[in-house]
Amino acid sequence: MRASPAMVPDLRPRLRSGDFLLGTWITLTDAVAAELLAGSGFDFLIADGEHGPLATDHLMTILMATRAAGVPVLARVGANEPVRIMHALDVGASGVVVPQIRSVADVERAVAWCRYPPVGLRGIAPRRASDYGRYTAEYLAAANELVTCCIQIETREAYEDLDAILSVPGVDALLIGPNDFSAALGHTGDLMHPVVEEAIAHVLARAEAHGVPAGIWTPSTTLTRARRSAGFRFTTVGADYGFMLAAADAAVREVAEG
Repeated sequence: MRASPAMVPDLRPRLRSGDFLLGTWITLTDAVAAELLAGSGFDFLIADGEHGPLATDHLMTILMATRAAGVPVLARVGANEPVRIMHALDVGASGVVVPQIRSVADVERAVAWCRYPPVGLRGIAPRRASDYGRYTAEYLAAANELVTCCIQIETREAYEDLDAILSVPGVDALLIGPNDFSAALGHTGDLMHPVVEEAIAHVLARAEAHGVPAGIWTPSTTLTRARRSAGFRFTTVGADYGFMLAAADAAVREVAEG
């Protein structure tokens, strides 16, 4: 019998190791795109259920498609709601990314619904995460240490109450969303504005002080390398549709110019 639920890859040891981790976003509902990206060497993938059209059934097929590669898939839930978090975890996501955090109460809510009692509130019905009941006991024993609870820092409220938010037990990682963060700081669309960069550096410093691995979305590999050098423990770069768009546009352009 397996010692741990192989159905759900564990990202937390890698986050704690100090290694730099690189991920990307899944936004397309076709699981073939996820399967392709899972074979590219990314350390993790994030399925976008907030700004992408991914529902629970899409997430489940994505997890099936990526299972052979053993790549952890986090689900960015559409909202900080118990049902959304539990759906993602019960179908086998390695964890969740919770957007629009604004308060300590928001973080406590997210953490609670990622953990089983007595430390949390998650309801017990792991379904696919337990290999459809074959390994329920093993999954239940491992789940509270297995599931990654990643919060997004992208609002002014979260920024202003950062130390209290990062002090909440059970936060495994934070991800800065620079698009919303720049807007919250009064610089919509100007992701590299000095005020935004100063705030990003502050979030990174406070995360390091609290021992919380910090990540950030990056629009290019050049900025990815810069964020790695700055001390970020993980980043995401690009997205499934973006890779397709860039390659398609480049192919048409090269033929037209040839």
